[in-house]
Amino acid sequence: MTNRFLRCASALLCCAVIPVLPAAAQTPNAARAFDLPTEPLARALVRFTRASGVIVVADASLMRGKRSGSVQGDLNPKAALDQMLHGTGLEARPDGRGGYGLVRTEQTVSPAASATVDPMQAEILVFGRLTRDTALSIPQTVDVIDSQLIQSSNSDTVGDALRFVPGASRDGSTLDAFGDTYLIRGFLANQTINGIAVSTMRQPRDSIGIERIEVLKGPASVLYGQLQPGAVVNVVTKQPKREWAGSASVSYGRYDDFRGTVDLTGPVTKGGALRFRVTGAYDDADSFIDYWHRRHVFVAPVLAVDAGDATTVTLEGMYSRNRLNGFFNGLPAEGTVLPNPNGRFARALTLTDPTFRPSIRDDSDITARVEHAFSDRIRWRTALSWMHEYRDEEGVLGLLGWADDTQRTLSRAVLASVSSGNTWTAHTDLGVGFETGPFSHDLVAGGEYTWFDRHTTGATSLAPDLDLFAPTHQMTARPTTTLIPSRSTTNDESTRTAGLFAQDRVALTDQIKLIAGVRWSDYRQTVVSTRGRAAALTRDQSQTAWTTQFGLLYTPTPSISLFANRTTSFLPVQGIRASGEALKPETGTQYEVGAKAVLLGGAFALNGSLFHLKRGDVAVADRVSPGFLVAIGEQVAKGFELSATGRPIDGLTLYAGYAYMDAKTTEDNDAALIGKRIRNTPEHSVVLRGDYDVRTGPLVGVSFGGSATYTGDRAADIENSFSLPSYWRIDAQIGYAVTRNVKLGASLENLTDERYYSNAYSLFEVWPGAPRTWRVNLTTKF
Repeated sequence: MTNRFLRCASALLCCAVIPVLPAAAQTPNAARAFDLPTEPLARALVRFTRASGVIVVADASLMRGKRSGSVQGDLNPKAALDQMLHGTGLEARPDGRGGYGLVRTEQTVSPAASATVDPMQAEILVFGRLTRDTALSIPQTVDVIDSQLIQSSNSDTVGDALRFVPGASRDGSTLDAFGDTYLIRGFLANQTINGIAVSTMRQPRDSIGIERIEVLKGPASVLYGQLQPGAVVNVVTKQPKREWAGSASVSYGRYDDFRGTVDLTGPVTKGGALRFRVTGAYDDADSFIDYWHRRHVFVAPVLAVDAGDATTVTLEGMYSRNRLNGFFNGLPAEGTVLPNPNGRFARALTLTDPTFRPSIRDDSDITARVEHAFSDRIRWRTALSWMHEYRDEEGVLGLLGWADDTQRTLSRAVLASVSSGNTWTAHTDLGVGFETGPFSHDLVAGGEYTWFDRHTTGATSLAPDLDLFAPTHQMTARPTTTLIPSRSTTNDESTRTAGLFAQDRVALTDQIKLIAGVRWSDYRQTVVSTRGRAAALTRDQSQTAWTTQFGLLYTPTPSISLFANRTTSFLPVQGIRASGEALKPETGTQYEVGAKAVLLGGAFALNGSLFHLKRGDVAVADRVSPGFLVAIGEQVAKGFELSATGRPIDGLTLYAGYAYMDAKTTEDNDAALIGKRIRNTPEHSVVLRGDYDVRTGPLVGVSFGGSATYTGDRAADIENSFSLPSYWRIDAQIGYAVTRNVKLGASLENLTDERYYSNAYSLFEVWPGAPRTWRVNLTTKF
């Protein structure tokens, strides 16, 4: 009886708005201008019907507790409706009378086949933390990597996926030895989770638990506190659904690379008021590098409960473990990118004996979130998170240089360290919409407090020299090493940070919006360190800073936006000089102007921007005294970026991006460094990507994908003493849907077997990229 009443009421509601439908209702498939906010879904559908003339009928029980996605731009009604329903678990189906009915999304539809949401219209969290935005409504450059691209490109980690961001260059191991370390616009990118700043993982984050990745370019300290100015990489994790769904995959590739994943979600109670999701992955792989082996475990459970119509409580966990044998720390430049009188190194060369102990990195995280809507215009979120990190590592480096003048035998240092740390973070956000006279406001305010402690012990030893052209490794016992007592260290770090912020978006007119934000940050750190036999040294530092954000957005039409911004950042340096002195905090300032457009009803999207980004009081690793830092002054990165996305025909998605960047050191105590290029930052980079799903004809069910990324030549160290050559990397994928629930796939990475080098730190730390590799996979949905 109740369901019948709700269906009748929904139909009567739609009939009631028919008299106010616009004249456009006579041409329901024509593109028209939409500008619909995020709001309760039932109300959004009424707005949609008034704007489009298209009637949508739904059972009220399907819409309960759901909010719409915002819709902006010139779109046909179906595309606008798909955008509105994105992430709700509902889809619109034609009713045969020119309207639509809402039903639950069929989980058996492939991600590629159901991906109709325009990237400019996809919901974005990174710019407003609590406020849902679209790329068109943000006065700053933002790139979105959705789950379709993550899956189709076989990107197993965040770092794998970031290669599709123009202007991004990897700054860590391609063997997943470190974190998802990238430079964007010349500077380090910072990672957040679901719009909340978290402690940085020092290992890659597995993609199986990721819904999408949002890259907000430039400083973002107003919203996220102490950060480097390059970009914020916001990882949006997969959340529980009210309907049962699941998938599993297995893959096998070159170098005995095995990977298995699982993703399961559904209701715990009838109706899904209590629901769960669990994602997991297991990897076991060798590599093109001798004796390197990785075993990886990842699991991320999520439990969500509706505590009433307007409140959701979410408990989210994550555990990630990497066990690496043959820890790889790069090779000398002479023999890789520079000439060596003895020739070129073998591609599989390593400095590490297999009998050195494995390196282990463990990260655990638990986050509790409460989200409550007091009304359509007042929203509140609070979160408490705890992260535990553990490291037990032994790595071999060649930083001591050649053992003789023949450039054949290398001196080896062994760096061993054990560390354990805990981070507690509390966050609160409040979003309020209100009017002051003719102006409309969307205000987000909040704050956070972080408590971080870490204990680290380290030791440096000398290992026997190694002939890099005829290496002899110890296969049965660990090589004998000689401890250097003066290099033994113990560090206890204790950091407390607090911040309060406010960001207001003021609609001056229907077309002009002003964004202004401010943040107060307080940072306090105590480090107690011991080196060798010296007495313990205690260093205290505290900093207070104000950071600001200003943006201007002009939308001459709902599908075009012009923007300008000035944003700043503040980053206290967690480390010391070799002399024991603390370093000044780093600062960052960006000026940016740009334009975004959605064309032809959402079939094409364009993005372009000019930027000038300055980073002051720059701190980098001290390569002379490992484990310490040095300050090198000021660096500036300036340039422009262009990107385009198109869906010219059904099933085909194309993407092209280009970035030009002039990134140099502009001030330094060492005059010889002024004018030098910023390390590992290419002047030119290109990203090309295409995916095609055959949906009709004899090849229906077949899918093709491919990408080509170009990375220009880069300075390999801060002195610019040598360069890494430019390279193209070409990848290709093919898949076949055996049934609606089973898909076979195969991929080739580095199709041309390009011998390239991803990054470097010094003359003795150059990282080679992987040769041509292949992988086959099987995915099933249930």
